[in-house]
Amino acid sequence: MNLDGVLIVGVLVTIAVYFFARRGNPVRRARILRRTGFTLMVLNVAFFGTFLTGDTLSDPGGWKAIGLIAIWLIPLVALGLLAWFYPDRTGWLLAAVVAAVVGLSIWFAIDPAAWRAVENRNGPIRAVIVFVVSATLALWGLRRTMQAGVLLVIVGFLPILLSSFGRGGMASLAVAGTVPFLTGVLYVAAGYLDRRQPPPAEVVPPQNPKMAA
Repeated sequence: MNLDGVLIVGVLVTIAVYFFARRGNPVRRARILRRTGFTLMVLNVAFFGTFLTGDTLSDPGGWKAIGLIAIWLIPLVALGLLAWFYPDRTGWLLAAVVAAVVGLSIWFAIDPAAWRAVENRNGPIRAVIVFVVSATLALWGLRRTMQAGVLLVIVGFLPILLSSFGRGGMASLAVAGTVPFLTGVLYVAAGYLDRRQPPPAEVVPPQNPKMAA
């Protein structure tokens, strides 16, 4: 899927979310949108992780393959645990990681030939990084929906946009970035609905008639 395809799909999803979220109970709508986005990411992690693992075990295979799998699996598990158990402290870390992903994409746009040489030798490094970061953000989004949604939109869209200037490496990034972008749109919509919820009514304790007298 190229950049135009990502834009078209994103616009269609955004329009669908807008009409879906206009009416009804905001709490229920937000919950459905959040679960839909998370389900999309779970399916993406299962597909991308299985493909990446199988491809690595086939080539190069052996202990080297196990080492290469551990390079992305260990950070994925570690960041996921931090995002779930320490959501407030992990926010700044995830924002910094997303900034690093954008920085790598800017570097690619400036010097695409060097990056293509690196990825020809070592595989789709940027796509794997986007995969790990977006999976962590999706899990964090169950705790901090709006913030995770904004970061998912950035990590799903900006690397593809910046890579288009380098004229290379688009296919793997588009595959890795489409689902994070869509999940981000759903999370942002869910976060917006969460903010529309009215504050809980203040409960006034009943007054003792004797004390009132």
